[in-house]
Amino acid sequence: MDHVSEEFSFIYLEYSSKIKNLCFGYTNSMDEADDLTQETFLSAWKHWDKFKGQSSRTTWIYRIAINKCLSFIKKNESKALDINAIKNAPVVNDDTQDHLSLLYKSINKLDKIDRLIITMFLDELSYKQIAEVLGIKENSIAVRIHRIKLKLTEIFNKYEGI
Repeated sequence: MDHVSEEFSFIYLEYSSKIKNLCFGYTNSMDEADDLTQETFLSAWKHWDKFKGQSSRTTWIYRIAINKCLSFIKKNESKALDINAIKNAPVVNDDTQDHLSLLYKSINKLDKIDRLIITMFLDELSYKQIAEVLGIKENSIAVRIHRIKLKLTEIFNKYEGI
């Protein structure tokens, strides 16, 4: 196996589930998230040699994923994040799954940029990495994450009251 294949395999194994979570946050569909994850890594593989090294490979791949998600949303604007679909989503009996499901439903209520930021934060990207991906100043990320957490708490509590 050559160096490029090894590096790609490592990044795929390390980040594919995180990219899938990011995509799920936009689509609210595991099938669509799977498709977008595959498209992300296929695009990364095709353009591997065009990577300029101005950021880390993982930041670059997150940027590809975000672009894929935004394109998906533009194509499916009428389907995206329908409140009735969220209310009628199946609920699993396990309390942890219930809370996780409510968390994702709450995240889906945020605007696009806030969804991106909180998803990357939950995937344990550093403030610096999030800033690089989004082209936002690093010190702004902490403030935005604090505000997003407050919004999420409010949304989450509304869902728990339903």
